[in-house]
Amino acid sequence: MPTAPLFSLAAWYSSERRFHPSLDVGRWMLGVGCSAFLFFAGGLATVRAEDGWPEGYVLTDNSPNGRYGVLLPSRLVADALEDADLKNALVDLKTHRHLANIRNAHYFPGQNHHDLHVTWAADSKWCVVTYDGRYGFDAITFVEIRDGKCTQTDLGQHIKKALDAAIARQGHGEDMGGSGTAYLRSGARGQLLVRAYAFTNPKSLEGQPDYRSLFQGTFDPATGKWTRSESRPIQNWDPFETAYNTYLDETLTFPKEADRLAWYDKRLNQVYEAVHIVLPAERFAAVKKQQIAWLKQLEALDSIAAKCQFMGARIQELRQLMW
Repeated sequence: MPTAPLFSLAAWYSSERRFHPSLDVGRWMLGVGCSAFLFFAGGLATVRAEDGWPEGYVLTDNSPNGRYGVLLPSRLVADALEDADLKNALVDLKTHRHLANIRNAHYFPGQNHHDLHVTWAADSKWCVVTYDGRYGFDAITFVEIRDGKCTQTDLGQHIKKALDAAIARQGHGEDMGGSGTAYLRSGARGQLLVRAYAFTNPKSLEGQPDYRSLFQGTFDPATGKWTRSESRPIQNWDPFETAYNTYLDETLTFPKEADRLAWYDKRLNQVYEAVHIVLPAERFAAVKKQQIAWLKQLEALDSIAAKCQFMGARIQELRQLMW
């Protein structure tokens, strides 16, 4: 029976060349399922390939044009490696080339207290990889793809520094870093829009300082610089968590329809509060006027279902104002 071709994992960890038929992992890999074929000879471990990619790795987060993707190790592969040796790679799906190991990203699907989010530009010329830890982001890396090569920029340190500076103002200069959560999207002019908040007491421990901050920024890939970078103290991060998310009640169930209405009412008030905080006074005055007229329309609806749908649409409209 013919065997599938064998490819090197080390090749795409360390270079931009095509896969090579050998791999020195440097440690025994145990617990392999029947779908993977490994053999060891003098420290040599070779993995049977599937569809041209190393078996035991997962493709995810493809670019909008379908050209690029992120290759992650499975739990099987990750169990044989130290965390620092886990590599998340950006790959070219058309040429089957490894483009770059993403800096400071060591994720595998199902990793405890961690997650990975990839935000792509609409034209697929760049992406931003956010590696989340237990209480917030550990790293945010901007990756620009040009002529088959990648340039990487650490954005997480800038965002964290700005958030921590706003926290320090509340703590009268005391050095206490916050746990930050970031939301990213591609802007209409090819820029990266960043919104983030941080807090100092994620476990809600008694007697611990509880400060919070907000960051709003715009990163320009063309110049590699921040064209906007603002941070400020805030009293509560709950409104911003609701305002920067996109979901409504798609995954929720409610005992009563009245509970659903109450859920929408709470989220609407949170988003409205967040908009009030971030918008200039003159611009918010116009939003407030619109909201008063909108409330009259809401009151005229005669069913809870209609009101929930109407409120959901308004929540999404207000969310757009946060960007």
